[in-house]
Amino acid sequence: MRPCRVGRLVLVAFIAALTLWPLLLGCGGGGSSGEQQSSSETIQQESQSAQSTTEETISGEDRFSVANLQELDSTIAGVMQDKNLPGVLVVVSAPGQGEYVSAQGSANLDTGAEPQTNDRFRIGSVTKTFVATAILQLVDQGKLSKSDTLSKWYPDFLNADEITIDDLLRMRSGIPDYWDEETLKQYYDNPLESVTNEDIIEATAAKADQFEPPDQETKYTDTNYNILGAILEKVSGNDIAPQINQSIISPLGLENTFYPTNNELPGDMHGYGLDPQSGEFEDKTILNPAPADGAGAMISDISDLGVWARAVYNGDLLNPETQQARLETQRGEGVSESSGYGEGIAKLGKLWGHGGTISGFSTDMWYMPEADATIVVSVNRSDETMDNHSNDVLLAVLTSLFPETLQSL
Repeated sequence: MRPCRVGRLVLVAFIAALTLWPLLLGCGGGGSSGEQQSSSETIQQESQSAQSTTEETISGEDRFSVANLQELDSTIAGVMQDKNLPGVLVVVSAPGQGEYVSAQGSANLDTGAEPQTNDRFRIGSVTKTFVATAILQLVDQGKLSKSDTLSKWYPDFLNADEITIDDLLRMRSGIPDYWDEETLKQYYDNPLESVTNEDIIEATAAKADQFEPPDQETKYTDTNYNILGAILEKVSGNDIAPQINQSIISPLGLENTFYPTNNELPGDMHGYGLDPQSGEFEDKTILNPAPADGAGAMISDISDLGVWARAVYNGDLLNPETQQARLETQRGEGVSESSGYGEGIAKLGKLWGHGGTISGFSTDMWYMPEADATIVVSVNRSDETMDNHSNDVLLAVLTSLFPETLQSL
C-alpha cells in the first residue's frame, strides 16, 4: 500500500499544467487561446484548493518497495486500458533509492510483439533540448551570440532586426507557428510528403499579419526551433544530424539516440494514431522527419533519455554561466508561478525537462533535482490532434513515487 494518497484536486491541477504548455508537440500548435484560458483557470482554482490535501512524502525505502512498484504496474495497466494506449515504456531512476523499469502492452499490433526497454521511438519536442544545447555550445565557443538577430540569416522576416537567438530559444520571438490544424492534418495524413525545413520557414515568414512584437510574451511555437535548427547548420557548417551527434550524443555515450536522416524507425516498435471514424489504430511509424527538423525529429530510447534529462538540467556540456542563464524561466500567459520556459527546457513545479509528440508517439522526459531522480515515459500513440498520451502515465508515476511534486504547482 502507498503510505500517502494525493488529493484529487492536485491531480487535476497537474493535468491542467501539462495541458497549458504544448511542450508535447514535435510539430504542431496547441489548443485555442480559449482552451488555454480554461486550463489556466483550472490550475489557479484547483491548485489553491489543493494546498492542504497532503503534507506527506514517501521515503526512498517505501518509494521503491516491491509492494509499491507492483501497485504501480497495476496502475499503469489500468491507465493503458482506460486511455486505449497500445504500449507504454517507463523508466524511473533515483540513485541511492531505487529504479523502476516497465514495458507493457504491444510494440506491434499486427504481430503482437511486446515492447522492450531498449526499443527506440520518436521523441517529438524533446528534440528541442538537444537543439538548444547545440546552439548554446556554439555560444560557449564564441561562434554565436545570443544577442545575434535573425536578420543575419533570414532578413526577410518581419522584425528580423529585433528578434534574437535568445528570443527563439525562449519562445519569445513573436513568430507565428507554421503548424495549425490544417498543416498538422496534412502532415499526419501524408507523412512522406516532400517538405523541407526551409519550406516551413519560408511559409512562416509569409504570415506577416500574424507576427507579434518580440520579447513581449512567452508563446510556445515550434517554428522557433525549425529556425534554430537551420541556424545551427549555418553557423556550425555541419548538417544538423552530425553536429548533434559529435557535440552531444557521442560525448555522453547515448547509444540509441540519433537525428534521423531517412523515414525509418529502427527496431520493432511501431507508433499508432486512432482513426476517429473507424475506432481502429493506424500505423504511423514511417514518416519524413524533415518537417519536424529541430522542433521534433529525433529518435531515442528510455535509458538514453534518462541520462540526457539529468545532463540537460546539470549543464554537463555547457559553461556554468551559460547553464545558469538557461535555467532562468519566464512564464507564459496563464501558467502558474512555479512553472515557465527557459532556453529549450521547461519547468513544471519541481520538474525540469520537456515533453513531446509526433505522429504515433508521445514522450515525457523530466528531472527532479531535489531527489536527483529522472522519469521518462513513452507511449506509442499520438493521433491527428497530437495530444500527449504519455501525460496520463506520467501522472500515475508521480502519484505513486513522487507525490510531493504534485504539491508544487
